[in-house]
Amino acid sequence: MNSISHPFKPFAQVFVRAFSAASVAAKKHSKRRLQHMLRNVPPYPYPIQHTFKQSWFGLYGGKHIQFGNNVPESQYKTRREWLPNVRHRSVFSRALNQHFSIDITTSVLRTIDKVGGLDAYLTGSKPARIRTLGPTGWRLRWRVMNSSRYQRQLEEERKALGLVVDAMPQESMFGEAYGDVSGLVSGMVTEAEAEVVEVEKTPAQLLVEKIERLKGLRK
Repeated sequence: MNSISHPFKPFAQVFVRAFSAASVAAKKHSKRRLQHMLRNVPPYPYPIQHTFKQSWFGLYGGKHIQFGNNVPESQYKTRREWLPNVRHRSVFSRALNQHFSIDITTSVLRTIDKVGGLDAYLTGSKPARIRTLGPTGWRLRWRVMNSSRYQRQLEEERKALGLVVDAMPQESMFGEAYGDVSGLVSGMVTEAEAEVVEVEKTPAQLLVEKIERLKGLRK
C-alpha cells in the first residue's frame, strides 16, 4: 500500500524562530562599525549587549527589545515584541559646540531636559548612568570630557571651591625634578621618627612625678 503524502505540514510541528532577522553580512558590518567607533576611546567598563545591536549606535538609555505573547479571551497565544520608543532627534553639545543627529529614546530625552543638557547627561559619574550610555554615549562622553571648554569649566569649579593645585613639573615624579626618591622617603621616615608626640598625662601621673621629684628620684 502506497503512502499518500499530505500536502500540509502537521499542526503540532514546532517552529523555531531566529532571534535576529539580520543577515550575516549585516552582523559583521555592525561589529566592524563598532570597532571603528571605539578605536581611539578607552575600553568601555561594562559588557556590551549583542542581542540588540541597533542600540550600539544611539542613546537608548539601557532600553532593550522585549518579547512576549498576545493573550486574547480564547487563550490562543501569539508571539509579539515590544520595541523601545526611539526617535531620530538632533541634540546639541555646548562643550563641543556641535549638533548631533542621533537615534535617541524618549526616556533619554526627558533625562537630558532634567539634568540640564546633553553634556551633563554624558558626564554623569554614577555607575548606573555610565552603564546605560552604551558605546555611542561612551564615545561622546570621552569627547566632551576632553574638550577645552569642559576643561575650563572644571577649572572654574575648582577655583570656586578653593581646590586649585599648583602646576606640577612636566618631568616624571621619579625623575630629576624630584631627585632621589629613596632619599626623599628615608628623609620623611627619619623626620617622622625624630618627632616626639607629647601625650596628655592624667592628674594621678602628675602627682606621682611630683612626689618623685621631691624625693630626688626624678630630675
